[in-house]
Amino acid sequence: MFINSFTGNKNIRLSLEERIKSAKLSHAVLIFAKEGCGANFFARLLAADIIGADKDSFHLIEQNAHGQVQIIRGSGASGQIKVDSVRAINENVNFSSLGGEKRVVIIENCENFNLSSANALLKNLEEPKDDITYILTTTDTSKILSTIRSRCQVYSLVQPTMAECKEYFANVNRTEKDELIKIYSGNIGMVKAALENPKRFEILQKALEAQKYINSADKYALAKLLYGFNKKKEEFTLFLKDIEYICGSKLSQNNINILNAVTDAKNAMERNANLGLIMQNFIISVKSSK
Repeated sequence: MFINSFTGNKNIRLSLEERIKSAKLSHAVLIFAKEGCGANFFARLLAADIIGADKDSFHLIEQNAHGQVQIIRGSGASGQIKVDSVRAINENVNFSSLGGEKRVVIIENCENFNLSSANALLKNLEEPKDDITYILTTTDTSKILSTIRSRCQVYSLVQPTMAECKEYFANVNRTEKDELIKIYSGNIGMVKAALENPKRFEILQKALEAQKYINSADKYALAKLLYGFNKKKEEFTLFLKDIEYICGSKLSQNNINILNAVTDAKNAMERNANLGLIMQNFIISVKSSK
């Protein structure tokens, strides 16, 4: 089965395999995982197994071009899933398939539902059709309506072990590979992004520089570095995530204070506060942590 190619989480894979083979899989599945742990990829693998896809048709699923699998993603900077996207899916699934084949709807990062889109989906979950399976993914279950969660079979993917991560990248010939695995504590998605995306690797290097400036109380160098993120909210968000990984691997008192400053910055960004002010407050907070 396709899900058996996924790294780690053997018990979950075996459970889902048994449910598919015995036709006992719920009509709605919620897959939770930390960012970078592959929830969306796992959802595609699971969808392929549900419809009985082969390797060629799996590529169509990945491209959202398979007739039996539809994928909903959020749009815009916020990634919000709008009600029109859900209604379009609802119109399609309200009709039974002509050949009686299984169909799957994947909704990625469903924590980005607004109230209208969540309620639109809820109507279909309350009256499921036999030939439809919904697979929802999320990085934050606390943001999902309890009425949706209660109608789903929930699976929580755990991050692969360091050994599993090293095995995954065994054939990658890059000198920085081992250091990335260490920094990201075996998070395959984060390591892969840094290896494949030069901009992503550059942001990580800036996070490592920032930690040095913070520890040496060089607020001028830190301010100069952060200024490079001016009007680049998405890049600054990635920078904060990298700081979390770097400081989270060694919880000294100073790193704990830095993590608190990161949390404050992330909360301010969720409130759409001014980015320049967020950076300024970050500098003040980490300066006082020395």
